[in-house]
Amino acid sequence: MKFLLQEPSEEHVRPTLKPEERLLLAVVESAYWDLLSPDPLRRRTARLYFLDEDDNHTFSFISICQHFNWSPASIRSQLNTLLSVDGAPGSAHAC
Repeated sequence: MKFLLQEPSEEHVRPTLKPEERLLLAVVESAYWDLLSPDPLRRRTARLYFLDEDDNHTFSFISICQHFNWSPASIRSQLNTLLSVDGAPGSAHAC
């Protein structure tokens, strides 16, 4: 996964993000790195974050996806191995 906050290259210019949007991206990026953590509690918390369907909280995965017009299903599909219980780092069934 590319860093969500990295600076754009010269040939690709993206719109300037507002500070609150940078915060939303940082929340998702932090959850992604927690999926890769050796700590099982952090991995479980991150997994639940990405799989939660609740959109009642500003920083929920679904709310952030709605804000940026992202497809939660598409992102979950890309994170499929990390979101599966057996795909957790350190698992005997990890690919």
